Amino acid sequence: MTRVIRMALFVLIVGTLGIAAQPKATPVKGDTVAFKGRIHSMDPANNTYGVIQIVDGIITELAASGDPPEPVITVNPPAVIYPGFIDTHSHAISYLLAQSTGADGSPNWISLANVNVMDLEPCPDPVPTGSTTCYAPVTTQADVERLIGQASKNSAGWILGWNYEPSRMSCENGSKYGFACPNFANMKPGDVLKTLDRLQPTVPMLITSESGHIFYVNSAALKELNICTLDSDDPKCHEPVVNPNEEMRLAKKAGQLDEDLALYAVGYVEGKLGEAYARAFADPLKDPTVFAERLIEFNSKQIIAAVDKYSSLGYTTVQEGAASEGLIGIYMKTADALAKIDRPLPATIAFLEYDETSACNFASSVRKARKSRNDLIAGGYDMFMAGMKAYADGTNQGYTGDMGPTVPYKNTPSVFTDPEIFPKQPYDGLSDYDGVALANVTEQAHAAGFPMWVHTNGRRAQQNVIGALAPRKRADLRDVIVHFAMPLEAEVKAAAEAGLGATFLINDFYFFYHAVCEQILGSEATRNFYPAAWAQKYQMPFGIHSDVSVTPPDPLLGMRIAVDRVVEQPVWLPPLSGDCAFTGTNPPQQKISRDLAMRAYTVDAAWLYGRENRIGSLQKGYAGDLVVLSEDPRLPTTDLSKVKVLYTVHNGRVVYAASYPGTKSGTKSARPRKSKR
Repeated sequence: MTRVIRMALFVLIVGTLGIAAQPKATPVKGDTVAFKGRIHSMDPANNTYGVIQIVDGIITELAASGDPPEPVITVNPPAVIYPGFIDTHSHAISYLLAQSTGADGSPNWISLANVNVMDLEPCPDPVPTGSTTCYAPVTTQADVERLIGQASKNSAGWILGWNYEPSRMSCENGSKYGFACPNFANMKPGDVLKTLDRLQPTVPMLITSESGHIFYVNSAALKELNICTLDSDDPKCHEPVVNPNEEMRLAKKAGQLDEDLALYAVGYVEGKLGEAYARAFADPLKDPTVFAERLIEFNSKQIIAAVDKYSSLGYTTVQEGAASEGLIGIYMKTADALAKIDRPLPATIAFLEYDETSACNFASSVRKARKSRNDLIAGGYDMFMAGMKAYADGTNQGYTGDMGPTVPYKNTPSVFTDPEIFPKQPYDGLSDYDGVALANVTEQAHAAGFPMWVHTNGRRAQQNVIGALAPRKRADLRDVIVHFAMPLEAEVKAAAEAGLGATFLINDFYFFYHAVCEQILGSEATRNFYPAAWAQKYQMPFGIHSDVSVTPPDPLLGMRIAVDRVVEQPVWLPPLSGDCAFTGTNPPQQKISRDLAMRAYTVDAAWLYGRENRIGSLQKGYAGDLVVLSEDPRLPTTDLSKVKVLYTVHNGRVVYAASYPGTKSGTKSARPRKSKR
């Protein structure tokens, strides 16, 4: 769903400065470590063990009992051991994006969020302050305008607001919310720009959305971004590629940036932030080497902090869900720097290639993906190219999902019904790639040995994706439908029969069902949102994902949502009503078992990557990736909201350890011993 963070660092890293990654050998060197306790292998026979030993990053022993050599970590009941969790779609570097700072430690971003994506502790003062280090939900438009109106420019000279979400904001003491309230989404187009210019008349300002597909800017930002207009004669202006006429009219009239203009804008400001950080240490003309090093450092900080946080949640494989060649290069440089201090990243990184050429010249993206694949292999990096990324459409809560006439949007914001901006009326969503284009790029990806991962939300988009992927399925590649929000049962069946996989944004159900059902699509369209039970029925392998920075990446939360189909009820929103409310006669649909939810984060997730013979289960010869949990999530009596991660082990290294009752180390040390080669 999110494009915020396809992280268009190519704007700075590849284009502006021409910095290219130079791979260096950074082989993964594992440790020797052993665990004793209740071990759930998740292998085909669903075996359980009492002892597991990992040497040089590979599982060498699984046994019912025994005394492996020291060091050994003993895990006492009710704690249990499972394979490490596998992330099947997110934009990892964006997880803690809003916490980036200038060289002096001053914040670059203001939080406008009302979803606790970064899993922060509550702010001591409940009044929203825009802090990105504690959480105080921004629940009214008045608070949004207060925060951005009072803000001072950051190190790059911009005001940046993070994860604005109007569909979850309230008005009139909580009796009304979302699109029934004044906000940037439902103002008249000209009024949005006027409001932003009134709040910040001279400092360029960018406000990102929770969905990542719609941003808002003031006139000063439009001027600096230099976005082309229909009558522009400036050869240096930036012209959008996807739906260019609509996007240019939308930017000029409303100060709203959709889809690839949002991508361009966030890449531009991230480039400015990185440049400002590096300039604090060196002049790019007088000392270009130090400047380049500090530029990489700015982005490496975000990578390291984000992957460490994923590791604390039990992940041992993390996805960068739309990665340019430049961003992949930064990951390699980060790994090189960490290798010098024997501190590798605590998870394998899976890349989906997407860059500034993907929408207009897919062949160029394929060439870049091939080069990145070769560089990763040659350098021995704990990273891999998982596939090529394409977007069939945008986001449903941002009104850019490609619905078609069969699923009309409700309460459509006036900007989308303005015929001067969107001449095709009635408005029924936006297509990035139609069926013909998707078929074309799929053939190009497959010819290069890459599977396709296609971002798909709207009803028409789903039909296009299945129609493009199903006839072109190859047995040696795992094509994946990302999100797959609202297909019909027959479409799930067709996708399964074609051998396609899916990864469901089930977290979206928890945080956004309220608004999507009551205000955006209606109960009939959302009754079977993210149909995991249908996927199970037709034996379609699937994962569950967070799409960071749309929702928090906690896998235990994802399991709870998938199993119980719970919906968040914030205190500032009215209770669900009408056909959207769950009752004894209208229960939640598409619930799945705890076992299947665990598989979606382990063995089935590994299948989506084509790596089920090395990760996703605990078997001899497999990677030493495991997670120790405080209780067994698969037991029906376990409260999934209370399960904690005690240890995360990646390639035989204990990369995360929590202090928690019920665990104890071996008699010597719980710290793994380095393997001798």
